[in-house]
Amino acid sequence: MTTRHGGCVLALLMMTGCAGQKVTHSGFLPEETYGEMTPQKGHVDDHIYVKPGLDASRYTLAVIDPVAWHPIAKAPHLKPEVETRMTDAFNTEIKKQVGKIYRVVDASECGACTEAVHIRAAITNIRRSKWYYNAIPVVAGFAAGAAGGGMPPIPPPAPGGASEELIAVDGATGETLVAIATYNNGMPWNMMGQWIPYSHAKRAFHLASALLVEEFTKNGAKPLPTPKG
Repeated sequence: MTTRHGGCVLALLMMTGCAGQKVTHSGFLPEETYGEMTPQKGHVDDHIYVKPGLDASRYTLAVIDPVAWHPIAKAPHLKPEVETRMTDAFNTEIKKQVGKIYRVVDASECGACTEAVHIRAAITNIRRSKWYYNAIPVVAGFAAGAAGGGMPPIPPPAPGGASEELIAVDGATGETLVAIATYNNGMPWNMMGQWIPYSHAKRAFHLASALLVEEFTKNGAKPLPTPKG
């Protein structure tokens, strides 16, 4: 049974020609920064740079540029409305996550920006999930579970996902503080994501934004008080 299911999945993968997301080198970041980025403990599939000796506690504000669509060569063509929807979704997630540690302000509000972090981010690749390819392995996985089989979830052939690049610099000097190239693909256990076209891409935006905040938190940034009421 496992062999037959594996054959179905392989056939579907060949039909879709769907390549999973991976770390990108799109040119969105300064070229020298790419050479300084390396996998780190707990994030071995990501490329990360953190300024040596970074004291993230000295910053209190964050200026966040609108997210860019900066596709690599093999990225799909996006309709303008989809591009806008996805960049807006990523921008919203960055503001939400960064707002947990810094007060997010417009550039006109930070004065000399000596206490501000300036963040830029881009979506460099993206794939939507395709329910018509994912249906067979999803149903097969449910059937195996219902039958009491020990078969693990079958990876969907077209799960969707996204790759992103982010950089945070000192608002006054422009010195790079944190740079990240990361990605995420849809997971078999996230069933709804197999049906909703960009659900897994939006999850990738959440994880990329959280990773940026994690790096600042590890280097001294403190959570802001939770607003009352």
